[in-house]
Amino acid sequence: MQADIAKILFPREQIAQRVDDLAGEIVRAYDLETNADLVLVSILSGALIFTADLMRRLPQPMRIGLITVSAYRGATTESRGARVLRELDVDVTDRHVLLVDDILDTGGTLRLVRERLLLARPRSLRTCVLLRKPSKAPIDLPVDFVGFDIDNEFVVGYGLDYNDLYRNLPDIGVLKKELYSC
Repeated sequence: MQADIAKILFPREQIAQRVDDLAGEIVRAYDLETNADLVLVSILSGALIFTADLMRRLPQPMRIGLITVSAYRGATTESRGARVLRELDVDVTDRHVLLVDDILDTGGTLRLVRERLLLARPRSLRTCVLLRKPSKAPIDLPVDFVGFDIDNEFVVGYGLDYNDLYRNLPDIGVLKKELYSC
């Protein structure tokens, strides 16, 4: 798999340090020591690894909610429109919700899930993304916590995939262009 990577953007050590920093930012943003109503909602499958690492660094009890959304079906690098494949499995009504996603690109996935969550009337709703592409991210879509800003490159690893492959790479890298068609 490493031979398929054009360059490493973020090695595993840098990712771990940034996840630690994000956890600190989240703890400061919420009164988490006295608030047991936090729900982390992870958008699967891409945010699975990021969410697991992040939640282990948050020092209070919390609920975990999972929702499965697909926007990049099959061997493509272009979004085909986000659609929910598996609905949220936890009640978020009157709870603080932290929505966790792997990457903010065009915003279709994050916007879809955010709108669904708001219908459930959470006490608060904040968003956390591991990666954001500022050149493509909609300015009207609020993001409270960002791991890294990146250029408009196709990245894999640490949960991010191409055709359901490469999620298990421990680093985040740019996939060689000859391996996919734009």
